[in-house]
Amino acid sequence: MKQDLYLIIPPELKSERILDCFDRFCANEKPQAVLYDLTDRPESVSQRVVRTIQSNGTAVIIKDNVEKTLALQADGVQIAYGVEIKKIKKQIGDLALGVVCATRDEAMRAGEAGADYIGFDGNDAAVLTQWWSELFTLPCVDFNRNCPSEAADFCVRTLCD
Repeated sequence: MKQDLYLIIPPELKSERILDCFDRFCANEKPQAVLYDLTDRPESVSQRVVRTIQSNGTAVIIKDNVEKTLALQADGVQIAYGVEIKKIKKQIGDLALGVVCATRDEAMRAGEAGADYIGFDGNDAAVLTQWWSELFTLPCVDFNRNCPSEAADFCVRTLCD
């Protein structure tokens, strides 16, 4: 199975380096999506980052911030399980909703509530990803970069690794 690339912009990466790192990364590979954590980022920089990445044909997913996702016209939002998934899905409409889960039960509930993809993180991520991919068609991401599962639909990389 060919895995698509899911690129993460780490919060510690300085805002002024993001686009340079993204351009260098895209010289060799093309990510399907980029997860962007807006923590402590100036809005003007975030607007420029989102537009530039989208102009490359890559989806921008905002981490944990529905309001900023809508304001920046990003392609989706990723949240941790436990937040009101149905409410957020209604709020964002056709935008992508990713939900990071820690158990089988959380993943199934998130899928039923309208998640567009499921993320698994932690020590059991590879096992959960394998289980999910065998039973469900909803895409999944294994966020455990130490021992990622080949069953995941997306391979996770960090920008400027």
